[in-house]
Amino acid sequence: MDTDALARYLFRAGAAMPFLRAPIEQLERVCDDAVRGLATDGLRVFYGPGGTIDGPAVAHLLMHCLFRHMIAPEGVVKPLWDLACDISAEALRGDFFPSGEANCARREIAEVLPEGVDPRAAGAVYRALMDLFEDELEPLYTRFRRDDHRYWYVPHGPSAGGPPAGAQPGRETAGEREGGGRGAAATYAQWLEDAIESRWPSPDALPGGAARTGRYGLAPGSREERMLLRAEGKYDFSRYLRRFSTTREELRLDLDSFDYIPYYYGLKRYGNLPLIEPLEYTGSFKVESLVIAIDTSGSCTRSIVQRFLGEIERMLLCHDSFFSKMEIHIIQCDAAVQSHEVIRSVGDWKRYAKELTIRGRGGTNFTPVFDLVEKLRRGGALKRLKGLMYFTDGDGVYPRKPTPYETAFVFTTRRALEYSLPDWIVPLCLETTM
Repeated sequence: MDTDALARYLFRAGAAMPFLRAPIEQLERVCDDAVRGLATDGLRVFYGPGGTIDGPAVAHLLMHCLFRHMIAPEGVVKPLWDLACDISAEALRGDFFPSGEANCARREIAEVLPEGVDPRAAGAVYRALMDLFEDELEPLYTRFRRDDHRYWYVPHGPSAGGPPAGAQPGRETAGEREGGGRGAAATYAQWLEDAIESRWPSPDALPGGAARTGRYGLAPGSREERMLLRAEGKYDFSRYLRRFSTTREELRLDLDSFDYIPYYYGLKRYGNLPLIEPLEYTGSFKVESLVIAIDTSGSCTRSIVQRFLGEIERMLLCHDSFFSKMEIHIIQCDAAVQSHEVIRSVGDWKRYAKELTIRGRGGTNFTPVFDLVEKLRRGGALKRLKGLMYFTDGDGVYPRKPTPYETAFVFTTRRALEYSLPDWIVPLCLETTM
């Protein structure tokens, strides 16, 4: 393989995308006879004999790096995940390196995938491919494969040279040493994931039009992160929550009214001594059922998620907006639903917040939440739902069909209001200071 050509194509890619010049220049080029063509682990580019190199192949490989395709979700079928990432990379490179050839590839992809599947979202492509038969998949492997994925799943062998110079995998624990190779592989995989995250910028942080593609290339995440609720909410949702409220009798003393039976009995029995006993129930206009979704994708930092949770706690505890017996569904979602809890009282929320674990850190797709809510509604678990509130930074895949209940998206900054939003959602915006 012409290594000078590889260097030239990488240089051109860095010149075309100045915001990615630094990580591209840091890519170590390693000769590996086991590789046919090109391969990458996100930190290095491996090249071997027998392969061709051109601009589309290098662009394809860089899309794998930028969108972290080599960090595969747990439990995926590896050949199918490889194919999904190859299709996603082919669709994505047209956003960064527009050309007639890239447009042709997109048209071919559109003919393969079902309508409504975004080809730039590797996770969505993977789920669509699972419905295809083997004879339908075989030609796709040949058409969209441009590089070797051998170093996505296993630590590098001697031919690959191990970790890059100056970098060391994390120290093994005693349990990992007892587990032998599996512990070493797990340690290396964690080190590699952390190294990729630190080297390549988040796609959502890219400037200009490239930033809008950040949500497409990431699959659902598999990270778990314990979090303490320290942020205090500032936004007053009480007026807006009245749109989701219903009138219902609630068990509590109503000091503004009384029972007429003891009142009449006192007058009858004692002449001028009425007996006044406050009613133990009152008609209240409050929220009975609500769905609250939290965006836990990689673009939402820890501080942003803490802000979401602080606002939710203020909404539940600091306002007299909810019945004492409520039904609040808390859903965590990145590109897939990661957690679903039902809060039926203030005590339930306090226990949830005390043992809070954030799950996800993958791509951003809002539609799984709405699919879950529709399933719950059809099953009778959400009979009186009047509203859904989605806390997010705003950059994601929105559902196309309007919902039979009111849907509000609560954004972190006013920049999210510039996105192409469906006209049936209600946009709310927190103050821009975090």
